[in-house]
Order: sequence, then structure tokens, then C-alpha cells
Amino acid sequence: MQIAHIPKVNARYWSAITFASLFGTNMGDLYSHELKFGILLGTSLLALLAAGVFVVERRDHGPREVFYWLVIIIIRTGATNIADYFKKIIYWPLFAAILTALLAGFAWLSSRSDAKRETESEARGMPATGTAYWLAMLSAGVFGTFIGDVCSKLIGKGFASLSLGALLIVALVAWRRDSGNRFWFYWIALAVARTAGTAMGDWLAETPSLGIGLPLSTLITGSIFVLILLLWPRRGGAPVPIRV
Repeated sequence: MQIAHIPKVNARYWSAITFASLFGTNMGDLYSHELKFGILLGTSLLALLAAGVFVVERRDHGPREVFYWLVIIIIRTGATNIADYFKKIIYWPLFAAILTALLAGFAWLSSRSDAKRETESEARGMPATGTAYWLAMLSAGVFGTFIGDVCSKLIGKGFASLSLGALLIVALVAWRRDSGNRFWFYWIALAVARTAGTAMGDWLAETPSLGIGLPLSTLITGSIFVLILLLWPRRGGAPVPIRV
């Protein structure tokens, strides 16, 4: 993905990523439960949609971050469906180990780029957004969905949401302080954000006392996600809309 389309990694970015995780969790469940495409067709359609975004993105050289966030949501939606499918057929400790290895491997590959891309990426605060980056993002989404579900079952959705939210704050503090290993802490914080987003999204949609339900929860989390991007200034000053 072009540098002009990549948001800077800062407080705005992490807020958007967190609510993208909540929104993607709800969207993934809604996509799976309502459309009932199944794992193969459902994932294939999302892959085609993401490919279409990348094709358009390559032809557009304007400073528009909308492409990045569209792919983030598509990948997060697909990751929810992939995790929900494979957690039923693979022994969970083995599945967790596989996902951790995939995330670490793709994260390492994403940090290996030519000098020009490395300099440009460092200015944005993230690894170069090539194929390895997006595969690591998908792995983080599947990992977060799976581990978030495990935590919710073990300690309850509410307590899991609070605990993982606190862990995310710790991860972000570590990311901010250790500039020498910032890319690794970037992926750790992102995986925790995905995990926390799963627990929080499920808690919001499935808690009977709230009475919100999945469709309304999806609307709420999606609206907050969009509002963060629209109303939070990108580099200070007046809010900058996501131009399309």
C-alpha cells in the first residue's frame, strides 16, 4: 500500500484500531450469522473485496487513508469467521501455537524492507505495508478472536473486557517507550487490541442486561470507529475528513 494512504501511528490510530476490532468482531458475527455463506464462500468474497480495494488504491495517488481502514475492517471481519471455524476443529493449545508462530513470522518479514521503504515506514510508525504486513494483520485478527473468546469463556466477557483493556494500555505504554523495538511492540499491542476488541464486542452484543443485540452493537461500534477517523485531527488543527 502506498505511503500516502497510510495513517500515522499515534493515539488516534490506536483508538481507531481498537474500535475497528470491536466493529470487526460484530461485523464478522453479523456477516456469518445473517448471510450464512460458509467459511469458504464467505472468506473468498471478503478476499475479493479486499483485492478490489488494493486495485483501486494502486491507481489513486492522493493522500487518502480510507483504503487502509477499509482493508483493516475487511480483514478483521474475515478473521472473526476464520477463527470461529477453526477453533471448532483444532485442539485449542495447538491452534494458539500456530497462530502465534504465524503472527511472529509475518511480523518479522514485514519489518524487512529496502532502505527507502524502511525510512518511509518509520516516519509513519509501522512496518512497510506489503504482503507480509497484511498477512500479519490477518494473523493478529484470527489470534485476537480466538484468544478473546477463550478469555471470555474462562473469566466472563465483562471481566475479560476490563482485563484485556488494561493489558492494552500496558502494551501501548511499552510501544511508546521502547523505540528500539517499536515494530515488535506495535504487533504486540495490535494483537492485544484485537483480543480486547473481541471480548468487548461480544460483551456489548451479547450481554442480556444491556439488551442491545448484534445488529445495534454493530451500528454503535461502526459509528464510533468512523467518527474517530472523521473528527479526530490527523496531525493537529481542524478535523480532516477521510476523502474518497
